[in-house]
Parts: sequence; C-alpha cells; structure tokens
Amino acid sequence: MVTDPYRDHCKRQHRILAHHLCLEAWRAGDDGILLERHHLEEFLKIERFKSSRVQWLLEDLEPWFKYIYPVYSESALESLQALYLSRVPIDEKFIIKNDDVSVEDLVGWMRNNGVRISLLYSISTLVPLTEEQIVPRLALLATGLAEP
Repeated sequence: MVTDPYRDHCKRQHRILAHHLCLEAWRAGDDGILLERHHLEEFLKIERFKSSRVQWLLEDLEPWFKYIYPVYSESALESLQALYLSRVPIDEKFIIKNDDVSVEDLVGWMRNNGVRISLLYSISTLVPLTEEQIVPRLALLATGLAEP
C-alpha cells in the first residue's frame, strides 16, 4: 500500500494539534474548545481549506474529541469558520452560525448554560499556535520533565 506523504504530514500536524488542545481543555476543566479559523490558519500555515483537508482534519481530531462540529460561513458554504471540539455532545442550539454574535459572547452564553467550553486564547499559554512551541512542550510533559 502506497501512502501519500502529504497526507502523512497532515495527519501528524493534526495529531499534534489535537493532543495539545485536549491537554489545554483538560487543564481548564473543560470538555471542549471553540477553535477559530485564524488559529487553524496559523498552526497549519494555510489560508484555504479544501474540503479534503477539512475532512482529514475532522478524522484526525476525532480520537481526542469525539464530537466535532464544523461551522461554515453563511455567505460561502464551503468556507470553514470555526470548529467546536468536545468530548461530550453539544446541543445544536449552541452551534451558532450568526456572524453578529461575538465568539466571546457565544462562549459566555454556552458556559452560563452548562456547556464547559472555552476559547483557545483564554486557556492556552501557546497563542499563536506553532508546532515549534507545541512539540517541545508535549515532549517535556510525556517524559515527566514538566507539569501540565
């Protein structure tokens, strides 16, 4: 079986991201994270999200976050705007696609209604996200040389 080196690279990137996000949510006492498009763009170093790349991303994040809800722009149905990543289901009434609501207000409303979710920048010490920052941190945690 021949593997696509680009797919392998993407899978590795996605797994690093998933592991980091899972640890950040766990440290904050949350079940999930609302990940905005610009965080994905920064980490993955891409500006366009083709449907195959989004599908790979969703597949690769699933072992860490069983419930993934992609949010697409109302004006461009193919344009990924955000990802809700959670280990527990989120009621559809919280998955808002309205551009008039700020993400801060949205997350506040969700938290006030019992959904334990945060925005990445409110819980992570590594913003903007880069592999160069995440990989050494994960290695230190895995070897017991650092604490979460």
